Amino acid sequence: MGTRSAKRLLARRAGREHRHATHVNHRISKEIVSVAKRTGRGITVEELDGIRDRVRLRRDQRSTLSSWPFHQLGQHLKYKAQQADVPFLEIDPAYTSQRCPRCGHTERANRSDRDHFRCRRCGLTGPADHVAGVNVRNRARSVWAFVNRPVPDTAPS
Repeated sequence: MGTRSAKRLLARRAGREHRHATHVNHRISKEIVSVAKRTGRGITVEELDGIRDRVRLRRDQRSTLSSWPFHQLGQHLKYKAQQADVPFLEIDPAYTSQRCPRCGHTERANRSDRDHFRCRRCGLTGPADHVAGVNVRNRARSVWAFVNRPVPDTAPS
């Protein structure tokens, strides 16, 4: 495996995979931004830094998802949203998958496994990704309201 031709072949394959991932990220981000613009909504994503450290994957998904450039997708979304004049926010991902959107109870046990959410306090159940998405949306709404709050008039009356 250490021959020059094997190294060249691996480098070519890596380049092909990189170009493919970049192309797919462009298509995904273009579609997301166009839907947001058409519907008059903004885009909110979790900060994608350190996603590989936070996410536990099944064995069959590890090689596919660990090599995917999530940061690049976030950058594509950001600049395309800016070009299209679509509001874009990155929020802190802390506890978005463990917090109940109904009662606010946050506990690791709310997320018994990767796919299911069940609040230990109020009993809300659902797919974990949907619950996390609701939490991201709610956090974005509160951040957006804070960012766009009118500046108080400081002139003496």
